[in-house]
Amino acid sequence: MSDRKSSRVVRKKIAATVKFFDEAKGFGFVSPSDGSPDAFIHISVLQDTSYTEFVEGMRIICDLAEGDRGPQVAAIHEPEEGAGASPVGQAVEIEGVVTTFVPEHKYGFVTPDSGGADVFIHTNMLERSEVEMENFGVDTKVKCVIRQGLKGPIADSLEVLQ
Repeated sequence: MSDRKSSRVVRKKIAATVKFFDEAKGFGFVSPSDGSPDAFIHISVLQDTSYTEFVEGMRIICDLAEGDRGPQVAAIHEPEEGAGASPVGQAVEIEGVVTTFVPEHKYGFVTPDSGGADVFIHTNMLERSEVEMENFGVDTKVKCVIRQGLKGPIADSLEVLQ
């Protein structure tokens, strides 16, 4: 049985701006445009959307619920045709090697074969990419579709190479 109070959606389709989001920890806060208090946002709300990350300043439409510690984002609505989140950067495909992977903290890094900054990977992205975890770890050769995140390159998808 969970100690966590179940959240009930109290406001639907609220415009909000991502105020802060820590990709490594998987949470942050949004500021609703109606002036109400900031709301907690967890990376798990991305799972059923086409969004792959939250970026500071990004505008979203969301449902807010009252959680056990205050307002929280319960769901994110897909952008309508022609609208959408602020673009982060153009996607680029790279090949590289996993140099760090910490499954208990749900993140890792890929070093590109072509050089440059290491690419951040998150286990949610690995699940979306249907990576078989028994074939994944440090020294795995991979192909990633990446784009620029707030703190550097981040993988949107990943394929294990043989």
